[in-house]
Amino acid sequence: MYQLWRINFEVKTLKFLLIYPPAIWSSAGQNPTLSGSTVPPLGLLYIAKVLEDNGNKVEIIDYSAENVDRKKLEKSVKSSDAVGLTILTITLSNSKQLIKLIKEMDKNKPVIIGGPHCSLYPEKSLIELDADISVQGDGETVINEISLALQGKKHLSEIPGVYFRDKKNNIKSGPEAKLIKNLDAVSFPSRHLVKKYQYGKMYKPDVKKEKFTSIITSRGCPHQCKYCTRQFFGMKKYRLRSKENVINELKELKENGYEYVVITDDSFLSNSKRAYQIMDDIVNEKLEFQIFIQGARVDCAEEKLYLKMKEAGVKAISFGIESGNQDILDFYNKKTTLSQIRKAVNLSRKMNFYTMGSFIFGAPFETEKHFENTIKFARSLPLNVAVFFPLEYRAGSELWENAKKEGKINSDEYCVPADLNRELAMFSNEEISLYCQQAQKKFYFRPSYILNEFIQGCKRKDFSFNKVELRVLFENASKFLK
Repeated sequence: MYQLWRINFEVKTLKFLLIYPPAIWSSAGQNPTLSGSTVPPLGLLYIAKVLEDNGNKVEIIDYSAENVDRKKLEKSVKSSDAVGLTILTITLSNSKQLIKLIKEMDKNKPVIIGGPHCSLYPEKSLIELDADISVQGDGETVINEISLALQGKKHLSEIPGVYFRDKKNNIKSGPEAKLIKNLDAVSFPSRHLVKKYQYGKMYKPDVKKEKFTSIITSRGCPHQCKYCTRQFFGMKKYRLRSKENVINELKELKENGYEYVVITDDSFLSNSKRAYQIMDDIVNEKLEFQIFIQGARVDCAEEKLYLKMKEAGVKAISFGIESGNQDILDFYNKKTTLSQIRKAVNLSRKMNFYTMGSFIFGAPFETEKHFENTIKFARSLPLNVAVFFPLEYRAGSELWENAKKEGKINSDEYCVPADLNRELAMFSNEEISLYCQQAQKKFYFRPSYILNEFIQGCKRKDFSFNKVELRVLFENASKFLK
């Protein structure tokens, strides 16, 4: 692969183009379709910070936030010394298409891939995507060494967690990947690189650029839900940043003019003592953000903590509820109960948080009665938003691994919908999707719900969330009204 790289060995700094791949491509296959940005690609921004701290130049392209045509992409590719992409399993095919496009623009451009899918399958990803370097684990620890290797100043075989092709196109690897033990040692993300983008429309439809961002205070998750894909290298271990380090980053955000912050941890509230301390420090430092918490667990709901969250500026919280049936929750290894769910959602409403809940349909033994129980349960909860998804068997999850062992899924099928035809559910995928649509309709099209949302907007003195609800309803009206 070395003949591909023609970077001047005398160059001390490089320009990197870092890309967050598109989720959707147009039917013509030439240009991506804007999928709607929610939060910045923090993984890439962490990598960018390390590169910039060592004198390199970095450009970010976020396909979730920008329609990038071929001409613009080609200009960015040709003006860069190397291209890096973060690879998610759900964007795998699109990432492959994008890399092919990049190679057509400049066949000698080294392409580096990393992210969740590469941590699951570092060698396989390198082959499938026809990339030049694949990184397993924390990219911050190795990106500068890769930069040196691109300049001929280091050999890739010396770099931990790296897979690459040798001169004969054989796959080689460096030493075993190493985890960052002390997350406080990682510099804060280079958010200035994405100030050109507008994030947060899901939460604040009229939010201005440079006002909305996200933060992650931990890596990994202490729980082991069967459907979760976070069982890859680096995510099995739950690693926490210190509260002091988190507060210092929030101070930096405040100094840079940010007003809205989403905490995107897989399980921020799992350590309730630490979460309380962070919220208490936000209050004491008078940081005055509007805060949104993703992926909260219902078994972490404590009134003392929630009161402190409200004082700190928390405005919205989302719960992974999943089902209104205890046997389904037990099957997923959620280790939560229906009473805990009810307590958490009611406590959230008591705090006047905008409360969201997600549900999954299609467990292997889930019947129509189970679906009806979940819909009834969802309607009984004071949720502002309820979203119902068909179950998917995704690589990295226990469900996927078990189905593969049983011969129901092939090793190269990374995302398989629950489906009777595959012996993965009691209904076809089409039927499960229809049940999800019916659930949405039954939840939202209630006079009591519509009236309650208006009342809640008045209490909050903020109807921005209601605008989001209306947009979702109008976008899905054709499905709901069937």
